This record gives sequence, C-alpha cells and structure tokens, in this order.
Amino acid sequence: MTKQLWLDSIAADGARIAAIDPASLGLPVPSCPGWTVRDGVVHTAGAHRWATAFLQAGADSKERFIPDVSDAPERDDVLRWYAGVNAALLDELRRHEPDEPARAFIGRTVAAFWMRRMAQEVSIHRWDLQNSLPDGAEPLPAWTAADGVTELTQMQIPLLLGKKGLPDGLVGKVVDIAATDTGDRWTLRLRADGIDVLDPPAPADVSLRGTASDLDLVLWRRAEPGTVDLDGDRSVLDGLLDVVVI
Repeated sequence: MTKQLWLDSIAADGARIAAIDPASLGLPVPSCPGWTVRDGVVHTAGAHRWATAFLQAGADSKERFIPDVSDAPERDDVLRWYAGVNAALLDELRRHEPDEPARAFIGRTVAAFWMRRMAQEVSIHRWDLQNSLPDGAEPLPAWTAADGVTELTQMQIPLLLGKKGLPDGLVGKVVDIAATDTGDRWTLRLRADGIDVLDPPAPADVSLRGTASDLDLVLWRRAEPGTVDLDGDRSVLDGLLDVVVI
C-alpha cells in the first residue's frame, strides 16, 4: 500500500465510526468483551492520539506515551469528538513521508509504520463497532485486509511470539495463507520465538483459503476459523491463535 491508500483507509473507516447512530453507543461489542460501542470509539481515538504523540515527538524521543482521552464527552458528542481526533491524526500523518525516521512502541522505525498501524487499527475497530449494530458489519476492503495480514506476519505475530514463546509441539510447523480475491499468499514456519516467512509454495501443515477480509478477521480472532477453507491440521492454527491473542 502507499501513503495515500493508508490515509484514505483511515479517513473512510473513521468516517464510518463517526456516523454510527448515537442511540447505539450503549450496545455491547461481542468481539471485544466488556466494551460498549462508546468504549470502542474512545479506545480508537486513544490509539490515534498515541500515534500522533509519537510522530510529533520525533524519532529521538525516549518518552513512553499514554494517550489522554479524559476529554471524551459522555453523551452523543463523543462521535463528533472522535471525528476531530481522527482528523488530527490524518493532519499529522500528512506531514511525514513514509520513509521518514520515526519512533514507535517497537523502537526506532519509519513513519510508514504508523500509517499502516493506524489504518489497521481503525479498520478492525470499525468492523468491531459495526458488527455490534443491527445491520452488522461491512467486510474489510480487500486491499486493506491483505495489508493487515502482511502486518500480522511481519510485526504483530512475531512480536507476541517473541514475548510469550510457542509450545514445543508447534515449533517448525508451516501455515500457508492464501487470499482468493487479491492473490496474496503468506507461508509461515513457526519458531519458538517468532516466524520465518517462506517463499511459496512450501509443504504446509495447515492451509487457509478465503477472501482477504475473512482471513484477516480470523487471524485477529474476530471470526471463527470455519469461515475460511481449512486443509490439514486444524490444531496448528488453533494453537497459534491461542498464543496470538490480540
């Protein structure tokens, strides 16, 4: 994805969140137990402010930021407030080139990290919130979802496995993931502390086939694995998802 695609995705999903019916703010969010829709709106705004603070502080900052959302209105105005926070994030992202040095919770990186991370953050939480509503959620846009699977394989899954480790029985297992609508494919060999991304095709212990949206939602534990086509040892996928709790 390019800078403009990331920013367009943040703007589009942010607008969908801001357009939620205020009467729905008290509904529970099934995919995020304990949340109401309002909680999800405020959480997403907090993530936006977190990214904005890191970018404003610069690549050499050592500060660990805690986003302040204490100004979030209690009533329906929270949606208009969220729209302003989303706009402020977009304004900040536009000031940076993707390869510009930046800092994040993973250490030194480039501004593209935050462009992708916020596109994925608002995309998943837009789905969470819409999925709480009577009409349900629109699928993730295919290109956003495929980029989300790439982020999971490059950053999120290795980060969590590095912290938690992997059960011995899963070490060396190969997971093959293919998006039927975009043609993207990810082949992963599991390590005790991370993953190796292999060049497909490679013999796999379990294979997943589905739309990029369905694959991303399964890997984010928003949808059941049965929503995609599975071939091979289901326990390998289940074991990986048990460790990768996002």
